[in-house]
Amino acid sequence: MTEIRELFHKIGNLHNKISVGAGVTKVELKRKFKDNPIPSEIENAISRLTDLEKTAVEASKDLRQLKDMVYIRMGIDTSKPRK
Repeated sequence: MTEIRELFHKIGNLHNKISVGAGVTKVELKRKFKDNPIPSEIENAISRLTDLEKTAVEASKDLRQLKDMVYIRMGIDTSKPRK
């Protein structure tokens, strides 16, 4: 069962990296163009990064729901410390 916990943890970390990476990239792009008009292709990229960020957060929420269902069905005690 440790393998299942580790897999859920790994996927959660990947979602977090995607979300944070998209957010940081978006901020950096906006900062680069703070004194100039943002070109339309950069605006489009920022919009796609926003969508990616939202999708990663949504996927993390869905993953937590799936994890809860799996843990209940398998009788995994979430209060036990990880080994």
